Amino acid sequence: MKIIGIVAEYNPFHNGHHYQIEHSKKVLSADGVIAIMSGNFVQRGMPAFVDKWTRTKMALESGVNLVIELPVHYATSSAEQFAEGAVTLLHSTGVVTHLSFGSESGDLDYMNRIASLLVEEPEPYKISLRNHLSTGLSYPRARALAIDEILGSLGDHANINQSNMILGIEYLKAIKKLDAHITPFLVKRIGSGYHDENIKSPFASATAIRKAYFNSDANFNFSDHMPEMAARTISALGSQPMDISHFEKELLFILRRASRESLSKYREVNEGLDHKLKFLSSRVTTYDELVEGLKSKRYTHTKINRLLINILLGIEKREYDLSEVGYLRILGFDDIGRKIIHEMKNSATLPIITNINKIPEELKSNPLLALDVKASDLYAMGHTDCKGRIGARDHTEKMIIL
Repeated sequence: MKIIGIVAEYNPFHNGHHYQIEHSKKVLSADGVIAIMSGNFVQRGMPAFVDKWTRTKMALESGVNLVIELPVHYATSSAEQFAEGAVTLLHSTGVVTHLSFGSESGDLDYMNRIASLLVEEPEPYKISLRNHLSTGLSYPRARALAIDEILGSLGDHANINQSNMILGIEYLKAIKKLDAHITPFLVKRIGSGYHDENIKSPFASATAIRKAYFNSDANFNFSDHMPEMAARTISALGSQPMDISHFEKELLFILRRASRESLSKYREVNEGLDHKLKFLSSRVTTYDELVEGLKSKRYTHTKINRLLINILLGIEKREYDLSEVGYLRILGFDDIGRKIIHEMKNSATLPIITNINKIPEELKSNPLLALDVKASDLYAMGHTDCKGRIGARDHTEKMIIL
């Protein structure tokens, strides 16, 4: 079988995602599509717009055949860890032959050259990077300048600090590091950019859709920007989509209660940020004020968001080996997905989870799975209606089967 892997958040699913799936299937004559999807919290350091089961249903209704959850430890980490975790899961299925990803650039060869440079890290590159960091530049900006010096001017190539470009390069790096027999397939992004907040065409970004929804007092027509079935699913959702403001009280409570020493244990809290967090915790009253207080030349907005989501979720500075603690947790599938799962049972190098209540004994104390369950319970607390706050959905919610 020729199986395409896609790493996604579908936050929410939109026409651009649908185009990527259909274009990839057509060009590659693929037999099926597996999506590795973030759960209830996403890589930009925010709660997902809608829960992972709703987003799974939207994806299955729109061309994906099998959805596997990316553990929240990786879903909320840096682009490098996010990509490496997701590609590792795709590789571990034993069935994925291609990785389709979108990018602002259409030049796969150039992206591969950048990926090779970052994997090999020759001494001239490391010296250049250190020199730029020493001037106080953020890591993404310093890295871009170092790459530019080693490979020559970017010229007509897309800005490597654009979101999809960053992730695309990280996917290529992960394939090289794993020596995975997965062929990359680049789909040039069409329509709005990843961070474009304005809706200019039917191919609006997920960022623009979320902003338009929250600015419309929930009177928003999803069908203008999504495949029909996905729009119906999200429109019929009983609970309100989620925003980080739903969790600001919980976050401020954690910060005010914590000691500086305990704050320093969380992932991405370094360089004296524990002191700054503790100082701000009793002087700000909203999430936005907290972010504003943490802003600096060295830290991007997204990095600050991720730092705060790590604290909210209790993610500490600890690395995991997915070959030892990884798993393939299936959130949903259709008829083609069922056949893919059958193939995976013979080829997968990680345990397959279809029912969290019936997991093997060795997974019952798995730290990544425990964190996923905790993240879902916390996510539920963000609902404004009491019914939506019911916990343990990972144990009660059935897989989405079409």
